Amino acid sequence: MFVGMGRTSGYIVPVAARRALLGVAIVLLGPFSALTGAPKPKANTMNLAFVLLSAPALPKGEDVERAFASFAAEGQTLRLGPSKAKKPGGETLEFDTAGGGYALVALMPAPVPNHEADEAARYSVSALAGRWKLPLHEAHLVVVAQVGGSPLESLGAFTSILAAVVEASPAVGVYCGNTGATHDPKFFRELAREHDARSRLPLWSGISIAREADGRLSLLSLGMKQLELPDLLLVAPSGKADEALPMLYDLLAYVVSRGRPLADGDTVGRTAAEKLPVHYVPSPVDPKVKVWRVELN
Repeated sequence: MFVGMGRTSGYIVPVAARRALLGVAIVLLGPFSALTGAPKPKANTMNLAFVLLSAPALPKGEDVERAFASFAAEGQTLRLGPSKAKKPGGETLEFDTAGGGYALVALMPAPVPNHEADEAARYSVSALAGRWKLPLHEAHLVVVAQVGGSPLESLGAFTSILAAVVEASPAVGVYCGNTGATHDPKFFRELAREHDARSRLPLWSGISIAREADGRLSLLSLGMKQLELPDLLLVAPSGKADEALPMLYDLLAYVVSRGRPLADGDTVGRTAAEKLPVHYVPSPVDPKVKVWRVELN
């Protein structure tokens, strides 16, 4: 049975200083075109995550390349940049990816500031029911990638890259700010080896669980903006908690497969006979943002 996470009075979301962190990464690493000399990919989609480390250590580029093979989908490639191959060592790694994209890995010999990564651990499926707790981390890797294609293709390629970095590192956690969660490295690698969106969705969207005033459970996805889709608020009777989480990710996967949101008033269900209405409501964490709400009977 799932356990509620955070305050019973409502939702908690990590206080994400995403713009500031992205600025730090850009200042540290420099403009992509200046580092690689390559033209920008057609889609200017930038992905950012942090690999939390037990000790400050930059992985070997060759180890990341080798690990990538076990996570890559068809057409995805990762090659150590020519400049780095000629000058081993240092505090950064540069990679070229398929379609003119690139990825950068930089070592930061300190924890992620403001305990942000620690607070986000509660929003990962890997942490539900106390199955995993984030250990202390002494350093982290900033992983940035700019990959062409649709948001789904870009995020999929980034997930494969990130999993390879995790595999080649002394990782104790994987903090994805846009996902709203910090994941168990083993959990991350296991799901990243599956290439369908349904399997990877728990990596792309964290979850916040709260209790409604009438005792029902509310499950809110946290990362669907990455795919240019709205988050889902699923409300379920407390007795159906075991059904709620799988259904939430099934519904998200359905919308991902459509490539567009459902309309207000549409219905969804686990069988042809079940017709649960979809309604758009203000998000519990940001009233300016609309989420789609579905209630289980």
